[in-house]
Amino acid sequence: MKKSKVVIERTQARPKSRLSRRITWRVIGIILFFNVLIVGAILISVFNVSLANSSSRGQYVVDGIEGKIESILWAVHVAAANNRDEIERNLQSPEQVFDALEHEINLNHFIGCFAAFEPNYFKGQGHWFEAYLYHADSTRIERQQIGSPSHDYFNGPWYKKGLSLSSQDLGYLTAPYFDNSVDSAMYCSYVLPIVDRQGRKVGVYGIDLNYLWLNEVIGEVEKMVKKEFLDAPLESDGILYFSVQIIDSKGNRIFGSDSLDLGILKAEQLKVYDELEIKDLKGTPYYVNFKSLPSTDWTVAVIQHRDMVFAWGEFLAIAILFCLGIGGIVIFFFMSRSIRGAIRPLAFLSESAQEVARGNFDAPLPVFKHNDEVAQLRDSFGTMQQSLKQYVEELKVSTAAKASMESELNVAHSIQMSMLPKTFPAFPNRKDIELYASLTPAKAVGGDLYDFFIHDEKLFFCIGDVSGKGVPASLVMAVSRTLFRNIAAHTDKPSHIVETMNENICEGNDNCMFVTLFVGVLDLPTGHLRYCNAGHEAPYVQDVLLECDSNLPIGVMPDLKYSEQETDIVLGTTVFLYTDGLTEAENAKRELFGRQRIDHVINAFNGSPQQLVETMTDAVHQFVGDTEQSDDLTMLAFRRC
Repeated sequence: MKKSKVVIERTQARPKSRLSRRITWRVIGIILFFNVLIVGAILISVFNVSLANSSSRGQYVVDGIEGKIESILWAVHVAAANNRDEIERNLQSPEQVFDALEHEINLNHFIGCFAAFEPNYFKGQGHWFEAYLYHADSTRIERQQIGSPSHDYFNGPWYKKGLSLSSQDLGYLTAPYFDNSVDSAMYCSYVLPIVDRQGRKVGVYGIDLNYLWLNEVIGEVEKMVKKEFLDAPLESDGILYFSVQIIDSKGNRIFGSDSLDLGILKAEQLKVYDELEIKDLKGTPYYVNFKSLPSTDWTVAVIQHRDMVFAWGEFLAIAILFCLGIGGIVIFFFMSRSIRGAIRPLAFLSESAQEVARGNFDAPLPVFKHNDEVAQLRDSFGTMQQSLKQYVEELKVSTAAKASMESELNVAHSIQMSMLPKTFPAFPNRKDIELYASLTPAKAVGGDLYDFFIHDEKLFFCIGDVSGKGVPASLVMAVSRTLFRNIAAHTDKPSHIVETMNENICEGNDNCMFVTLFVGVLDLPTGHLRYCNAGHEAPYVQDVLLECDSNLPIGVMPDLKYSEQETDIVLGTTVFLYTDGLTEAENAKRELFGRQRIDHVINAFNGSPQQLVETMTDAVHQFVGDTEQSDDLTMLAFRRC
């Protein structure tokens, strides 16, 4: 009766749907959302423009410093190259070198100049010879030979760098250094190689420059920047807003304000090879422009504080966000009223859905007078409620059946494993043999097998792999293991054991199942091993693969004759057998474990058979990772003691 009432209510005159009005309000929200995106795009553009302006400012500064230093160094290079030529024409004696240096220092008014030569270049002058001239005062030039063990210029960076240049290269300006050989002052040296008439580099010529000239260069640029770009001081209240730093290749300060910690630049300086755009120094309030200086290992860094970079952008952003906030409050007021009315029917339906989620599949659903999409959702939910109730009943039945099957498979797994020897040490009362084996099926039951026993002082052993996986393979495995035990109890010829097993497996083999098999009989007192391989992986004897004939697996064809081979196993030798589940183990990249990795483990191993199997198992697990096992994995190892 209740259901009929609901149908009657819905089939009567249907009121006009209010869903369109609710959608209208939601469209207003979408429009507001896109307005926010547009405003956000405007803000991003404003900040990008601020960043571009600051980048131009920083680039202007580094270009200016580079240009001034380059023009100064070019003038120095022209004078130094001419002076170097004069030195190279007077290499006959130390006196001529001194005279040439004095001529040049008088001509160019340098602070000082020098010519340092290779070890023992001038006979009678000793290992070191560095001719150095400088202005002692305004009227007197002092000559000195300053090369000595205490002034071992051969290890000086300026000397090594000068020798590394070619005669056609521009010179090299060294980092400032403290020179205590004459007047204990700080200098920069511009160096060039000295080349004799045979074209050999025989020394380094250099001009001393007082490093304070760089202060003048940087001072001029900072004044220009402050005048043209900045209205505020460069540093205020302990905050550095703008700074020019010159640093060497190791990140050490050459010039610049000491208020800045250079540690913030070192990570970025390693990435600098040429000119870079402005770069954000992560974790600091600074942005930086880098540029390498020519003929030096120096880098100019222009650092700007974030407050300077984004001052105008932040002001505009605050104004826009204020307007957005006021507008958002107004929109929220109207939108909240609309949304509450729109979702009220859904709230009723949600309460019913929660009852169903708690397991009450007979919970009543709300009845809506309007016939819009929410009402259709209610009808769909009612259909789902009935389908879910039916599905739960079917799931109970299938779960019970699956649990029964899993229980039976677990029992089958236990039975299969109980058929194989699994007590180790296998022969605790014997000192002449150590043996260990393991089998890990890919499914609950598998098709791999191994077996071993001792009879008449002979170790009988086998390992095999049945084609396929799962229950069919496990049945063939059980038959194969039983056949091996029964046949091996009456003969010690491996070939006869394999031939007899083949005949039995072929009988009634309608599904064409086959088994790769390796059977061996080891005479324990003598170490003589006879074996027969039926299409199985060749085992390892120590780190060498055992030579095996290529016979067909058993179960392929009846009346086959299998060849028998033999070898001798010396004391201390380990024999390792395995199935293709080892070589064909796959990782997530579908790469195979392969024989090469087996060789690597065996070559690096020196331990007991159990340790060998466990080490190989660990190597496979590490290679495969979390990838699902694709095939049964069986290993058997023994050592004659």
